[in-house]
Amino acid sequence: MKKRDILLLISVLAILVFLINFYSNISEVSEQTYMRNGSRSKSIPLPIQYRMWLTPLTLIIAIVPLSYYFISKKLENNMKVMLKLVNKNNNIKNNSVEINKDAILKLLNFNEKKVLEKLIYKRGEALQSEISRMKEMNKLKTHRAIKNLEMKGVIKIEDYGKTKRIILAKDVKNIMLK
Repeated sequence: MKKRDILLLISVLAILVFLINFYSNISEVSEQTYMRNGSRSKSIPLPIQYRMWLTPLTLIIAIVPLSYYFISKKLENNMKVMLKLVNKNNNIKNNSVEINKDAILKLLNFNEKKVLEKLIYKRGEALQSEISRMKEMNKLKTHRAIKNLEMKGVIKIEDYGKTKRIILAKDVKNIMLK
């Protein structure tokens, strides 16, 4: 069984425990709040209070693995698409690989494309401060796009005074700057 499937099973079980606990708490609280003579009690009994904390805890235990499951599924699908595009667009001639630049750019979001276009324009190197001054970019968008590109292995980041120098990875530079 895969790790993702185990997490999905844990999430489903936690959701079931949440629902059972939630409905039992509601029914016990409604039963216990009325005394025999019909007057309303002002406090909830202590055992029920402790069990009420279990309800949001099981919900958290259900949501975290479930969100990881769906995110990892989406990433796996994106990687499959990327591999298909690379394999489909590769022409091997004399031990060199030609990859369609447009296919790579389609896999990036708008801000990542802007950063990559700036790096191509500057021949593979640019300062983060230059990128953040571009039209439709700001410091936050630039930071997020650069972190995403670094995680994907497209760029490398070096400290350069108060800013950072953004450098295209060698293999990407070979593809993009031909």
